[in-house]
Amino acid sequence: MALKDMMKDMASAAVSQAQGAVQDAMERDSQAVKSGGAMSGVLGHYTEMSAEAAQKDYGMYLMRGETFTRCFALVRDKMLFTDRRIIFIDHQGMTGAKAAVVSIDLQSIVEVGLETGGMGFDHAELSFAYITSPYYKVYGVQTATKTLEFPKGFDVQGLYSLLSELAYENVRRLNA
Repeated sequence: MALKDMMKDMASAAVSQAQGAVQDAMERDSQAVKSGGAMSGVLGHYTEMSAEAAQKDYGMYLMRGETFTRCFALVRDKMLFTDRRIIFIDHQGMTGAKAAVVSIDLQSIVEVGLETGGMGFDHAELSFAYITSPYYKVYGVQTATKTLEFPKGFDVQGLYSLLSELAYENVRRLNA
């Protein structure tokens, strides 16, 4: 068999494998749409998922003794709250096999904001600022902001209250 034919066969096999992975992902998303979940994800909104499902699929990212408390999905991406931090999992590429995992320590959250409704889209945007510099008690602390979107009908008030309480306690602790 000529080198050209071998390369062609390898390329065909890679394309078939990628198509299979995409088909599997589309079937999972289709099942989620039937259950009412992924359509909001397609629109850019997080939907809630069970802590048990997160434990099964993402338990390997937990630290010893850490547990999931509330978990959300945005099509393939995940936002997982634990008793210590928020874990963001960003599946990348066509197959989603590559993933970026980012953690935000709950003790670093210092400000929370909520915006609801407007312009015919009855959804909520929850924003929070968190400290990104490694030393929390220094002058010139560096922060970043993360904004999350939730669909119409999602009760974001509980999450807002939780993050607000964390931010309040963190600011008090840091300024004591």
